[in-house]
Amino acid sequence: MALFIVDVNTIQAQTTAGNASFNFLSLPYSAKATSLGGLNISSMGSDLGLAMYTPSLLNNEMNGQMYVGVKPYFAGIQQYDVFGVHQWEKKNITTGFGVHFLDYGTIPMTDMAGNELGTMRPNDYMIQFSAATKYIENFRIGSSLKFIKSNYGMYKSSALALDIGLTYASPNHLSQASILVKNVGTQLSSSGTKQELPFNLILGWSKKLALAPIQFSVTADRLSVWNRSYFDPQYADAFGINPASSLQNLFNHLTLGTELTIGEQVDLNLGYHFIRRYDLNVYNQSNGMNGLSAGLGLKMDKLRIQYGNSFFQTNVYHHFSLTYQLLK
Repeated sequence: MALFIVDVNTIQAQTTAGNASFNFLSLPYSAKATSLGGLNISSMGSDLGLAMYTPSLLNNEMNGQMYVGVKPYFAGIQQYDVFGVHQWEKKNITTGFGVHFLDYGTIPMTDMAGNELGTMRPNDYMIQFSAATKYIENFRIGSSLKFIKSNYGMYKSSALALDIGLTYASPNHLSQASILVKNVGTQLSSSGTKQELPFNLILGWSKKLALAPIQFSVTADRLSVWNRSYFDPQYADAFGINPASSLQNLFNHLTLGTELTIGEQVDLNLGYHFIRRYDLNVYNQSNGMNGLSAGLGLKMDKLRIQYGNSFFQTNVYHHFSLTYQLLK
């Protein structure tokens, strides 16, 4: 198998804590991921959007598929994802390729006095090539090589990163587990100080019920960092807020997902993201459905339509995706 190999000892530009550049890479690529809490690396099935985030999920059932996803945000900000898959039968390798693009719309440029000097159209994008194959019995291994670029007017930066994943599927097809190492790499160029990449170590496990069409998933991310919550001591002292407890720190690593399949054509998804609720909750106010997400999938002969949403205070973000079977 032609996997991309790097010497991680020579790569010093990924972070395990604090701030990092290119954080758009952490956004879910697919509507299904959005509906399952924003992160899922072990779901059983053949969702191409999930597989392009977790390359070890790529399989020959996706051969000839084309995926298109759109996620609108506020103020004209748009996220676009386009992916395709090809199966190399002789080598038993599944390859994927595509683009993850974030467009921030047109923004005025001003000087320090507020005088407009023109406009700019900032954007982030990532171009990736992925490959996966059978490793040993019941295991698949996959890797993605990614070129990353950010353009903010006169400020530009680029990077090269690698993802490596391993997936185990049980012989009875009722459970699946994955481990994924994300964004091992280095910044190639920048307009200032060299910055770190958003390194992430993720574990995921999914379980299907033998006698019911339900699948449960639990995903744990940022495993290289124990306390991943933001805590402002001055704000906390002013309002009598305590830092996250050890139990809260544990749950802040978790994302839960549930999938209910109705017949062979419809699936309903529900997710909960603990750290999102913790970070967005406002002291002494109603915090609604923070952290929750939901979605719906519809499967047809050659077309799969997926919708997902996620709640942020009083706002709901929508995510739409289409997967079309171009070739058999």
